[in-house]
Amino acid sequence: MEMTISELLPKDLVEEILCRVPATSLKRLRSTCKAWNCLFKNDRRFASKHFDKSAKQFLPLLLRTDYRIFPISVNLHGNSPSLEFKSELIEPDSKNSAVRFEITRVFHCDGLLLCSSQIDASRVLVWNPLTGETRWIRTGDFHKEKEGRSYDLGYYHKSSCNKSYKMLSYYRRSIYFEIYDFNSDSWRILDDMIGDVSFGYSELSVSLKGNTYWLARDVNGTPRAISLLKFDFSTEKSVPVPLPYQSLQSRRFEASSLSVIREEKLSVLLQRDRSSKTEIWVTNKIDDTTNAVSWSKVLALDLSPDPQIWYDASFLLEEEKKVVISCDRCERLIGGGDNDSRYLDKAKDMVYIVGEDNVVTQVECGVDEMEGCWPVILNYVPSLVQIQRAGGKRKRGD
Repeated sequence: MEMTISELLPKDLVEEILCRVPATSLKRLRSTCKAWNCLFKNDRRFASKHFDKSAKQFLPLLLRTDYRIFPISVNLHGNSPSLEFKSELIEPDSKNSAVRFEITRVFHCDGLLLCSSQIDASRVLVWNPLTGETRWIRTGDFHKEKEGRSYDLGYYHKSSCNKSYKMLSYYRRSIYFEIYDFNSDSWRILDDMIGDVSFGYSELSVSLKGNTYWLARDVNGTPRAISLLKFDFSTEKSVPVPLPYQSLQSRRFEASSLSVIREEKLSVLLQRDRSSKTEIWVTNKIDDTTNAVSWSKVLALDLSPDPQIWYDASFLLEEEKKVVISCDRCERLIGGGDNDSRYLDKAKDMVYIVGEDNVVTQVECGVDEMEGCWPVILNYVPSLVQIQRAGGKRKRGD
């Protein structure tokens, strides 16, 4: 009888080899070996170790105005960049439900998607698209605010291969925060973390190494002053992180947005005023102890007069090729005349691809909706990460 690789080699060596295989390839290997299938599905320690060591695959996702999520392929080769839609991502429960959960916001962390809806605000969905594992979480109701509630997912390390997940909730124009603990399955209110100031919070927060980063805006200023904040899930505290421009006056921008590069760096988009170039900055290093940051300017784009990138318009940066991929909702007003009476005719999701030559490629995303969520583009990293269950329990899949 022939022996398999898992029988010929020591178990620790087999695991070390498998830890370096991309997650999508491991999924295909599940049917080849019962021991490997058990390892991929049931071993949280291996899943965490694999995420840290494996070759990462970055898959751009687009949340369209019609509440649907599509993987997209962006071809940057040649003189004419192009974009291709892949098969829609559908969370498993929606396939067997007469009423679909209409996702209006999606947040990525550690290979997991946190999906929320302004239409059904009573719950949020944590979902691993690669494994199909899901967990629904009731949102609670601590404050009077019913709209503008956002959720971010993060974690801290209990040990080198053991992550504990939490979820942060906050409201626009509010200083109140709530936090959900996956292990205890409970919500609690956090003490004031910002101080007695009037801040609005961005819909475009991002996760980097378990921490949440977002741009907070002083809603009293025009143009609005912004601050970069980091929420540390281990200490449950928010701390300011220096932006490329330090002085208060220079932190008033016409446009600003935030992104993550390859799960390693932050990238910020800044435009000082309408006549200024749109700048893309990238972190060289973030000191987790002092929160000191060094930045490098990668691009300075001249996007005037169109397209303009406004607040919360999501973007991705292809650092090596120096290309920005941005997504926004393009609204068309018709009418006009002596009384300048105009109304909204159509709204389309648009993806803009632009490089350092300032040549803009515009791609319509096939949506023609008057109402719906705001489109968002983000990078998803397929992983075997398992969703933490209450009391440390794990949901066993098929």
